[in-house]
Amino acid sequence: QQAPGSTLTLEDIYSNGKYVQKRFGPVRWMNDDKGYSTLEANKEAGGLDIVRYDASSGKRTVVVNASQLIPAHETRPLVIANYEWSDDNQKLIIFTNTKRVWRYNTRGDYWVLDLRSGDLSQLGRSLESSSLMFAKFSPDAANVAYVSNRNIYVENLQTKEIRQITSDGGTDIINGTFDWVYEEELDCRDGFRWSPDGAYIAYWQSDTRGVGTFYLIDNVDSIYSRPIP
Repeated sequence: QQAPGSTLTLEDIYSNGKYVQKRFGPVRWMNDDKGYSTLEANKEAGGLDIVRYDASSGKRTVVVNASQLIPAHETRPLVIANYEWSDDNQKLIIFTNTKRVWRYNTRGDYWVLDLRSGDLSQLGRSLESSSLMFAKFSPDAANVAYVSNRNIYVENLQTKEIRQITSDGGTDIINGTFDWVYEEELDCRDGFRWSPDGAYIAYWQSDTRGVGTFYLIDNVDSIYSRPIP
């Protein structure tokens, strides 16, 4: 209910976030199946902590302090759009600096935090900024695979060596992800998987050669752009 004298504006609804619900998550079960992690604001560091809650007792523990997510030569923590644990919960992938692909922000930069050593390193540093998609650990967390510009790459976390697994991705060939129709109609975006032993990667490839170009006519903007007599 509106307070007396207050005005409901489109700016407050869509731009200022005045009525946005309180954030919770993303939530991830920990590997012991006894607790889960989530994100909470750290006002001192100006970022987000990753905290663990015991599912039975509700006990709260800070697993990753936002200050651990400050890259070298920077002063503020990474802005976490999403995160994923390795199977042993000793490494963490951070998704940040995201860009939209069709409807969702599935491109961006990925960083890996090693909880044992405290090392924070960016993946795909030699590749185009905000071009990485669907980064995921190998089962032993020694490597991370990801898609960039329709090709699949594997990066060794110890040596930082980047291997390009496919090289034919481009205008007509799509590796490890999908085109607009699959995303829109079939909810398909992430198009590759590690094998259980980490020795292989299975991936979808779309060959769009021969698919015509379909043009959409925008009859709406022209109506509102004309001067009103």
